Amino acid sequence: MNIAMRRSLAVLAAGTVMFGLSACAPLTSLGQDLGLEQEVEPWVVAHHDEKATFHEGAGDELLNLDATAGLASLDEFQAVGYHHFESPDVELHMEYETSVSGESYVSRLFTDIDGYSFDQSHQEGTGETYYLLGDVIKDEVANGMSWVMVPVPDLGLKDDPSMACQLFAVAYTCALVDAWNITREETESVPVQLSQTESGDQHFATAVSYGALSDTGLIIREGDLSSFGGDDADETLVPMHLWVNPEGIVTKIEINGVLENDSGEELSMQIGFELTSTSASSEMVPISSGDVPADDVYRITTEAQLEEFLTKIGQI
Repeated sequence: MNIAMRRSLAVLAAGTVMFGLSACAPLTSLGQDLGLEQEVEPWVVAHHDEKATFHEGAGDELLNLDATAGLASLDEFQAVGYHHFESPDVELHMEYETSVSGESYVSRLFTDIDGYSFDQSHQEGTGETYYLLGDVIKDEVANGMSWVMVPVPDLGLKDDPSMACQLFAVAYTCALVDAWNITREETESVPVQLSQTESGDQHFATAVSYGALSDTGLIIREGDLSSFGGDDADETLVPMHLWVNPEGIVTKIEINGVLENDSGEELSMQIGFELTSTSASSEMVPISSGDVPADDVYRITTEAQLEEFLTKIGQI
């Protein structure tokens, strides 16, 4: 099962990001009651040149002044978005790698579930974006075709930096920022600490609630994980950290916490984004339409087809 972030049909076609247990259909049992009683306290890395100090406006300065603006200003970059989720009864390891050069981009999903990985490719100046699907996905969402063509043009990152959220790896940044804003709205006191090195690098330490992570689709409530429901679980705080370089570019954002239930079983979560290079990958190069086999491509030409494709992707 998985949760899709649905902003609009056209935008989702460019970036249908799957969170939660998106690649784990074979895992049908998530085990015992994992009701949460113990709250996780946020922690701060304390080895910076300046001591971490409380800064009430840190969140607005580092997050809500458009956390994607710095990335969108780069002509090229590589990044990874990752989602690691473990308990005694379920284990998920999923990563998106994204390479951007101008308006061209390639994203790849890697997961430990065979047949559920896929690539996404867009070449600058064209009106379409291609998906290369894993063996299981293609049978379920594309009538057995290996390729899917969706009519999505350039994202226009320079004109609208928020469109960077449609890049698979970057989408984790956007979802975590959304989770943090939800936490601030629903929690009386959210810890905020900021430290800065002499070189100008900043580290922002705070927390997000489990409920906010669920609301943004990063953690699921449904099915066997419904035992995580309830006020105690939703209000549990999970540590979140953000790193920003002197140029104001977010280089890493991550939640990383371990929750313990009444039986002493642990649920660990590590979800985040990291900028890995300010150059595009020489290996992840967009495919041209002429190189896509004409007899092995499912072409989406109507809104109804697009909606069906996205719905099926979201139900895997």
